[in-house]
Amino acid sequence: MHSRQIIYLIIALMIAVFFFTGCRKEKNGQLEITPEKTDSPEKKTSLFTIRYRPVWTAQAEFAGVYMAQKKGFYYDKGLNVIIQPSGINYPPYENLQQGYSDIVQMSLLTALKRDAEKGNLINLAQITQRTSLMLVGKKSRGINSIPDFEGKKIGLWKTDDRLLSLIFLQQNKLNMNIVDLDITINLFLKDGIDVMNVMRYNEYHQILQAGIDPEELFTISFADTELNIADNGLYTTREFYSKYPKQCRDFAAATLQGWIYAINNQEETVSTVLEVMHQHHLPANRPHQKWMLNELCRDITIYKNQVGILQESDFNKAKKILTDQNLPATRQTYKGFFPQ
Repeated sequence: MHSRQIIYLIIALMIAVFFFTGCRKEKNGQLEITPEKTDSPEKKTSLFTIRYRPVWTAQAEFAGVYMAQKKGFYYDKGLNVIIQPSGINYPPYENLQQGYSDIVQMSLLTALKRDAEKGNLINLAQITQRTSLMLVGKKSRGINSIPDFEGKKIGLWKTDDRLLSLIFLQQNKLNMNIVDLDITINLFLKDGIDVMNVMRYNEYHQILQAGIDPEELFTISFADTELNIADNGLYTTREFYSKYPKQCRDFAAATLQGWIYAINNQEETVSTVLEVMHQHHLPANRPHQKWMLNELCRDITIYKNQVGILQESDFNKAKKILTDQNLPATRQTYKGFFPQ
């Protein structure tokens, strides 16, 4: 990374903080990363505990959290952050509303849609500033253009992350046979489906690693379309934020600090991510996690001087996409949804 980019990121962190003013072990399924530096036992007992739940299982998508924990950024702010189990059995929104988690990670579109239920979500920080979602199809299966999707089989995740793909199909008046997917790309590799949704930083690279050349694929990157919507953010409830505003802001600021560190120290960060994945007995390889981290760094630094800031234009755009499709959408204003 060039020195100018590093300067940009340092400035971005200072702005984000203004706005939001080791050994490892596993306990009860919760990830614990002990900071490299420790303080007195008295300080440790006085830490404020925050239960954070990622949107998916351990990987470089959450590198900023891992590094904030490892480097003591949470600890320095008086926080004891518990990284909770995640995956398809731990939907973030439900766990947040039921009181099992204090802060969770979700996509902006999901948050705006689900917030129509209670209207109590607060965006603490917008981590990624564009979508990484793509649709990929094999040219060998006759997928060479969008009209070729008609009547074919498409694999979509069972989670809320399928929402943007469904909107795309509706907008293009495409009738496809939807096949529910969990986490594997095997069905696509074995021609069980013709098209599937992928994240550019994750499944797309897995497909390439499996030996398929990019020239063999027809791809639609939503980041290059009118459906480009900021993706992952940190969310809590208005009730929790009202009771603990400083701790919420401190968590967001420390997480952003973790991401800045991850961006500027990628080899160390990938090693940490691999350690966390091995702790959870997850398959992992360095090239893939390195690819993931690099792609996420690009998504995070779209607005180099506003890292972590939810743009009002992105909020309005996402809300309009939902209402245009007659889907539920938050009734909150931008300032209510993203307090500064």
